[in-house]
Amino acid sequence: MPYFNLKFSNTDNELANFAKALALPVRIAIVRIIIANGNLAPKESLYSIPFNQETITKHIAELKRMGILKACGLRGSIKYSIDERLFRQMADGFAMLFESIRRFEHDLPDY
Repeated sequence: MPYFNLKFSNTDNELANFAKALALPVRIAIVRIIIANGNLAPKESLYSIPFNQETITKHIAELKRMGILKACGLRGSIKYSIDERLFRQMADGFAMLFESIRRFEHDLPDY
């Protein structure tokens, strides 16, 4: 199949964008801290990651822009949470992708 004629589904594009958004260790650390705090972490707790505050703030903003993080609270006491619906949707999408790979590998002949 020629790749230049390949059309990607919305699901494939969403999975790729989600993976790109989480492709940096600092962003994974942000998500882990929020989850460890019961899916509601104060902004200050995210600054415990060993990066400067400006860098963390930029990554938080990008995760918010991508819809991965949600913010609540007032200016002085902002807390962040993960969009659980989005995470479940993406987890299901990746699970289906990985399952199709397993089925493909299972169907390969032994050499």
